[in-house]
Order: sequence, then structure tokens, then C-alpha cells
Amino acid sequence: MRSASNPYQRDGVLNSTTMAVQAGAQHAVEFQVWASQQATSLAKLKIFATMAKNVNDQQ
Repeated sequence: MRSASNPYQRDGVLNSTTMAVQAGAQHAVEFQVWASQQATSLAKLKIFATMAKNVNDQQ
């Protein structure tokens, strides 16, 4: 009889589908962090470009 503790385990080992889903979820989180970092970098570049334009326009 199967263990009732974790329905995704068979003989105490996670099945390959569950492992693939967990790996996919981990990659998704890593991508979200990367995308957030890129957005932050882009925002900083836009601020810098605006500041540089303002300085240039004053000269």
C-alpha cells in the first residue's frame, strides 16, 4: 500500500514528473529575479539619460 504522507512519492522517491515540475518552478523564479534586475537597470539608465540630457541642455 502507498504511503499517505506524500502523494507524489512512490517508494519514498519523487517521480520524474514531479521533479521536472519542481525544476521548472525553480527556473521560473530565477527568471523572475533576472527580469526584475533588468527592469531596475533599465530604470536607472533612463534616469541617468534624463539627467545627462538636462545637464547637456543647460550648457
